[in-house]
Amino acid sequence: MKKFAHILTTCIQLSIATLAIIAASFCTSSGSHIVGGEITYQWISGNDYKLRLTYYSDCSGIPNPTSALIEVNSQSCAQSFSISIPIVSGPTDISPICAASLPNAACNGGTLYAVRRIVYEGVVSLSGPCNDWVFSYNECCRNAAITNITSAGGLGSYFEATLNNLDVPFNNSVEFAGIPVHMIQNNTTSSLSWNTFDVDGDSIHYEMVAPRDYVGLNPINLAFNAGLSATQPFIASSPTLLNSQTGLLTISPNALQITVMSMKISEFRNGINVGNIYRDYQFAVINTTNALPKLSGINGNNIYTTNTCPGDTLQFDVFSTDADQFQILEVSMGNNSTSASLTTTPAQFPVGTFTWVPSTADISSQPYIFTLNVRDDNCDYFGTQTYAYQIYVNGCNTNDVWPGDANSDGVANLYDLLSVGIGFNTSGTPRVGASTNWIAQPSVNWPNSFLSGINYKHADTDGNGIIEWSDTTAIFQNYGLNHPLRTAPPAVAGLADLTITASADTIGTSMLLDFNIEITSFVDSIYGLAFRMYLDPSLVDISTLQTNYTGSFFGTSGTDMVKLDYNTGNGLLDVAISRIDHINISGGGPVGKVTIVTTDNVSGKMMLNVAPFDIVGVTATGDEINFNSFGDAVVIDQNFTGINEHNLSPEFSVYPIPSSDVIFVEHYGQNKLLTVEIEDVNGRDVMTINNPVNKQQISVQSLNKGVYFIKATNAFGTSIKKLMIF
Repeated sequence: MKKFAHILTTCIQLSIATLAIIAASFCTSSGSHIVGGEITYQWISGNDYKLRLTYYSDCSGIPNPTSALIEVNSQSCAQSFSISIPIVSGPTDISPICAASLPNAACNGGTLYAVRRIVYEGVVSLSGPCNDWVFSYNECCRNAAITNITSAGGLGSYFEATLNNLDVPFNNSVEFAGIPVHMIQNNTTSSLSWNTFDVDGDSIHYEMVAPRDYVGLNPINLAFNAGLSATQPFIASSPTLLNSQTGLLTISPNALQITVMSMKISEFRNGINVGNIYRDYQFAVINTTNALPKLSGINGNNIYTTNTCPGDTLQFDVFSTDADQFQILEVSMGNNSTSASLTTTPAQFPVGTFTWVPSTADISSQPYIFTLNVRDDNCDYFGTQTYAYQIYVNGCNTNDVWPGDANSDGVANLYDLLSVGIGFNTSGTPRVGASTNWIAQPSVNWPNSFLSGINYKHADTDGNGIIEWSDTTAIFQNYGLNHPLRTAPPAVAGLADLTITASADTIGTSMLLDFNIEITSFVDSIYGLAFRMYLDPSLVDISTLQTNYTGSFFGTSGTDMVKLDYNTGNGLLDVAISRIDHINISGGGPVGKVTIVTTDNVSGKMMLNVAPFDIVGVTATGDEINFNSFGDAVVIDQNFTGINEHNLSPEFSVYPIPSSDVIFVEHYGQNKLLTVEIEDVNGRDVMTINNPVNKQQISVQSLNKGVYFIKATNAFGTSIKKLMIF
């Protein structure tokens, strides 16, 4: 049931006085003042899990609950009960308020907007394996000052996490490395990271969904104010963009506002959705000139994962930066249970040096998570961000073969097909007592090794003494299983573009749609390619999914190319292809095609976004090729009947596509165009040209990256074409 709090109307002031910022007053309800929250879980053993509710509330509201009642449900197993979990941490003021202004923070009785965090934890013993466990918590009320939700003050919050422990023996949910950013700069484009990690090494997919309330026995999506939606929750000068692979959120607000949004983070193992968590959170858009400080990845790269061996010294640098040239930054490391240390240089923008010498006791198939925080010295509110760095401590013993882990990176998955392709038709000593069971099997080294230093014997997954077609069987059999050994990544040989393009811009329900996959830039040398793509099961009938590699740039399957496509049935598709002749190819072109059928239960208009992620290309020698990812968006409209073009489309062209600077809209017909309009994916008009010339030049430099639609109209009809900005 929903928990209600006594509501008294009051008014608080949100201001950043020392920056001479325009103060914004928001009338709020002195109820629970929920700012946000999330539920996560950790596997203990068997069917026992530690549940954690992280709860954020406005310091001007009433006190937080002393315990939290978590509902536990599984429809398939007919289970429904609740457990009460106590506070283990907090309330803690997490507001980025500088020391000089702390006495004026709302948590201390002052007027500066402040947020507190409370953590509740408890152990739940589940009855057994079910694929639809739901852990949930609900409470009233939200902040009445929220500007993107209708009548927010009378609405509650609903937090949820799901677990599938039927298809996998256990799961640890995705975790957040640090506290969320809750203030965003107005009239500025900001990029926010959710700083998540998964200790099981599962693939992570991000999706913006509607925040929820709880009415009766069911959670319900909250209604957005006109012009806003789950995927466009901000009043903004350009569309909000989400990278579904990295979770990077790009926001360009152009109004003071209190915005609530929800991020769904799904994890996939062996292609199966094993869990989801949701972070429901409130953002305040304020007038400030302070930019958030940033930390680089390992040694200045955009990489936050590495590995090492026991007894070796792991050392790397991280670099702090800030767009505000006069601020002084501070870098620190969070508490951890290891002997690792962080030293920093005494500088305005310090460099942090991480050092760790792990022992054999530290060997683990799960990564160690180290959190580094960077903050500036702005006042009243300092800027701060937290980053997660994952480090695997390997056994560093490559004598044993794990059937299916052809590249010996600790997991059987799509990337192992690339090693089979590189070593194809190579022979060596058969493995004594070989099987395809997922156990460590001693094996004699072969004469050849991959560029990574891993011996070719690992690609002989069935142990018969030759790398051939049958070695893909163990990959499928043990797909997604892992073991405690990971190796250093190979050298990077180049950079290329992988693009997915839909065969239509708009489509109806129960209709066929092709996604063409191409390498759209010139590649000097390439031998194999592996990637993933996610197709939303609520919009795509996954059972109809088909792949086709006819005319592939890589060759002909069964002749000079080996392929793997693994459809999980839950929206995730793994694709890997490789040549088998040990000869690189160059250039670019089609990789393959994925055909889907849209579902028949779409209501109104929905956007299907598809892009490749987790992309790895290799040369014949094993060098990696990094890829940029370019996706596409399709409008699924339940009322789609086609567009009355009146022969306009053949006379109307747009080029170049994609573009980042200037496009040309060219019209060849006798019927003069009346207007050319550019709309974003939500149908909002971002640009209109009246009475365009026959070859109209249009600057698109002001548009954010993403998909747009160009509508050209004359006296007889309207035609629509897609435009991609990069």
